[in-house]
Amino acid sequence: MSYRFSVGNGGSLASSLNLFRRVTNSLKLSATLHKIRQLFHFAPWRSAPIYAIQKLRPPLDSLDKSRESVLGDIDAELIAEEIRQDSVAILGQLPADFVSRLRKITDQLPPEEYQLVHQVNDDVRHLTQDPGIKKVLRAYLKSEPVLLEASLFVSRSGQSPREHKQNSFHFDYAGWASLNLFVYLTDVDEESSYHIVAKGSHRDIKIADVLKGSISLAEADTRFGGAIKNITGPAGTVFFENTEAFHRRHFGSGRRVMLNLLFSSHRSLLSRGRASRKKIARRDREFQKLDAL
Repeated sequence: MSYRFSVGNGGSLASSLNLFRRVTNSLKLSATLHKIRQLFHFAPWRSAPIYAIQKLRPPLDSLDKSRESVLGDIDAELIAEEIRQDSVAILGQLPADFVSRLRKITDQLPPEEYQLVHQVNDDVRHLTQDPGIKKVLRAYLKSEPVLLEASLFVSRSGQSPREHKQNSFHFDYAGWASLNLFVYLTDVDEESSYHIVAKGSHRDIKIADVLKGSISLAEADTRFGGAIKNITGPAGTVFFENTEAFHRRHFGSGRRVMLNLLFSSHRSLLSRGRASRKKIARRDREFQKLDAL
């Protein structure tokens, strides 16, 4: 019996294997570079660039001191100190009329991550420029804040836990110093996909954490125990968080909408946010549909 080998098929298979190897090697290189960047970011010398940025980009006084803040009368320095100690500060609820206007839009959006929503919604844009929010950011960062991301996360009801990459305890960072503002735009209770943070854990990032990127629920319970806080609340609940703290998303059965504004002490080539043309196009289509109603 004789066997015939197809040179064409063999060449095609070899090309596919080579492509697979290149993609695999590229992913490995990307993961390695990411870990190197994280090690550099969390190294002891990070205090030097943070100090330099504070000197080069000092906080600026608000250009419109007559504007009232949606946060009301707040003690920005006290809030900033709470975040330094606990990683998070829950401020309560935004005004009902403000939340109602936003929900007329967000209640109709299909599940998706909508990026840079301040470009298509005036209320979100005003929130990014709110004098009270800027006051807290300046007190915490000790520099003039820069908006990197304004993302609206809409989850679907009954979503499988396997679809969530945010279910394990992990940490994020943007620039040398950053701070997130989160707003729930649906009621979030113990049955919902609420946010969880290990209070104070931004001061406890170890080399092993940087190399792994995330930790198990069991390890988080052992390390942080009673410091782990579930954040629930009605629509309009607003809180600041340094997401260098270990945090995760609980898997819940109900639809959840959350606005996430990410601010940094500066903008660099490595802190451009996650916006993509494809997602921006999807955002524009969905918001245009609502405008047409």
